[in-house]
Amino acid sequence: MRLSQFSLLGLLAIASAQEELNLWNYGATGNILGNTFDIPGTNATFDYNKSVSVAVVEAGGFYEIDNGNYSVVPGYSSQFTGSKPNAYNPLIDWGFSTESQQALGGRKLHYARGKTLGGCSARNFMLYHRPTVDSMQRWADEVDDQSYAFDNLLPYYKKSYAFSSSGGPLEVSFSNAVDAFGTWARKAFITVGMGQINGLNSGRLLGSAYATFTINPKNTHRSTSESSFLKQSLNNGSGLVVYKNTLAQKILFNSNKTATGVQVATGGTFGTPPINFTLNARNEVILSAGALQSPQLLMVSGIGFCDHLSKRRPEHARPPGLRDRAPRVNVLTNSASANNKTLAAENANKYLHHATGPLSIFGPGYYGWEKLPDPYRSKLSNASVTALANFPPDWPELEYLPVAAFNGDNQVKQPADPLDGHNYATLNIALVAPLSRGTVSLSGPDMTTPPLVDPNWLSHPADMDLAVQSFKRTREIWSVLSKMGIADLVEYYPGANVTSDAQIREFVKESIRPVFHAACTCKMGKKGDGMAVVDSSARVYGVQGVRVVDASSFPLLPPGHPQSTVYALAEKIADDILGLTLW
Repeated sequence: MRLSQFSLLGLLAIASAQEELNLWNYGATGNILGNTFDIPGTNATFDYNKSVSVAVVEAGGFYEIDNGNYSVVPGYSSQFTGSKPNAYNPLIDWGFSTESQQALGGRKLHYARGKTLGGCSARNFMLYHRPTVDSMQRWADEVDDQSYAFDNLLPYYKKSYAFSSSGGPLEVSFSNAVDAFGTWARKAFITVGMGQINGLNSGRLLGSAYATFTINPKNTHRSTSESSFLKQSLNNGSGLVVYKNTLAQKILFNSNKTATGVQVATGGTFGTPPINFTLNARNEVILSAGALQSPQLLMVSGIGFCDHLSKRRPEHARPPGLRDRAPRVNVLTNSASANNKTLAAENANKYLHHATGPLSIFGPGYYGWEKLPDPYRSKLSNASVTALANFPPDWPELEYLPVAAFNGDNQVKQPADPLDGHNYATLNIALVAPLSRGTVSLSGPDMTTPPLVDPNWLSHPADMDLAVQSFKRTREIWSVLSKMGIADLVEYYPGANVTSDAQIREFVKESIRPVFHAACTCKMGKKGDGMAVVDSSARVYGVQGVRVVDASSFPLLPPGHPQSTVYALAEKIADDILGLTLW
């Protein structure tokens, strides 16, 4: 059976391996600013420099212990990511909910954030790709620093991952398994005009291709900033200390507005009060709490105040993702495992003994990207066409993410496949050129109260306009799959009776969900930019000794999935701190 769905790629901030970094890291640790080699002037990084000590502060623990296979096994990565406010595991997720979304009929949605070592790299869907050339040129121009242009930043993209012998410890790979629906989705994408391109890491996205993932190809475990950078650093005897299950409460400053340390609290379990203490910083405090909590921690530390930071709009707020149609399909999908214990056991055996099968990957691994084509584009309002024309020529407006399973409205903690014995598949549609903007603000005076998160999804008319027409576009893709004999003509979800623009808008409001790529809440920008919080070296304006290194410091959210750019940014800022450069 076939389904369609929209997925909100982004909103206020961070995407996936995103909240990673450290000297002082609140909420999510991660890219420990480096790789496995300590070769001065080449791969030296600051957590591997024996003369430097680093403290990592993390409110959570080890996801391998707290969430087990649900975090480690790629096929389980959608567990606890439902859109209902209670659809989370409190051991590894902050449990944040959005404010009521007016454009979604007042819905409040769960906004997943990693509360664990590895941060959102332990919570994301592991897709790893680079942004486009033009999007990074816009970044470089906006911050007046050409080191962020695609070719100049490319060495830092390459530095983190272990795909080649000269890279770092992060495992990035193609899938060990390709499911049948993915191969047919590929043919359908090409048929409707999304021709196959040479991968998604060359600075080009328009078209379609198999993706790389942060998955260890040897055992097909999820690869995170914790399983790669952190463990490498802990194992090499460097001056690194991890304070897990410890909440960063505020950054401390002296009279010269120079950061002197961080006030933290740990413990407080089984009725005992938390232990409060201070970690002193000899050099810098590096904040990597993610797009929702980095601005919160700055504000409770007295930086920015509400009129400056609490209303910080994300430069990109990716509106929700739709699921378009859930038809029955004539190939084996993951829905079958929900109906067949024998098949489920076979899949587990493939994973445990051969590191392959449907549990070794999330989704079919083949993705399509495009600007909305005619005849659908001609149905957009003139205002929407004008607004979308502000994006660079190589910036996609839509991403299509096929899933060999039933997604439905994805509101619950765990996927709920129909138990009717049929195979189902879904086409997720992500809006990757959103124009709506949201805010993060304080709900209380300290870090024990969650921030107020208002993505303001679909508040810009062009976002809803694009959502409606892209939904129609996916029905064209499904019709191609039907002609191939792969998909039933009958649409299981939302159903063939949803036809008018008004009906599609209601479906979007009811079913749209986020993919958690918030960004730009501590925006990077030039001095004098009234919206800028940090400079191009990620240093916070107005104070000394504080940097913000995560997706919150992006000046804009490039198209797609941001974890590769978070890792690259961390590598680049590490070199800035050490006085090194790769370009």
